[in-house]
Amino acid sequence: MTINWYGQSCFKIQEGQRTVLLDPYSPKKYGLRGPQFKASVILVTDSDDIEETQKKKSEKSFLVSGPGEYEIQDIIVYGVLSSRDKEPLTVYHFEIGGIKFGALGEINRALTDEELEALDGVEVLFVPVGGKTAMNNKGAIEIINALEPKLAIPSCFKIPKLRTDLFSIESFLKEVGKKQVEKASKLSLKASSLPREGTKIVVLEPGG
Repeated sequence: MTINWYGQSCFKIQEGQRTVLLDPYSPKKYGLRGPQFKASVILVTDSDDIEETQKKKSEKSFLVSGPGEYEIQDIIVYGVLSSRDKEPLTVYHFEIGGIKFGALGEINRALTDEELEALDGVEVLFVPVGGKTAMNNKGAIEIINALEPKLAIPSCFKIPKLRTDLFSIESFLKEVGKKQVEKASKLSLKASSLPREGTKIVVLEPGG
């Protein structure tokens, strides 16, 4: 399995011939190139992005854009209704290749008890850390501590060519007390390779 990041809340998780694409329109809103809209399953957290994603997705892609339980090509998805600045948002708990993932989109507030329960047991968490238009450092750390994933992968932080002002990843790492973490252009992952104890932070470089 490989994981790529395209900026903001957009990630691609590929396992064999199956692909989950998170928020493919998210980077494009902020001046980034973003990915092609091709995947087995496309998950959209922000309701404002649904129409544009629907226009550009492949006919073979199954679009999930709201709460509910889904199973597509043995990819299990559970979406729960959330919000961001009083606008609808969906957070997801999904499983592919024997690994459970949590996707928060660009949420900018603490999680409710219902959201925490829905995300309970996630092993890999995509968490926004850039502040301002997304979760701030302190809030991101509180979510990580509450969910205790095996891997935490930051998103929504300052990168070149981004048309919005966010904090740098260094700001988050300083807050979390880590001067050095693993950085990679993509992450290769197996269920057996996940840390057995604690939470490991992996920083992905944008571009896929």
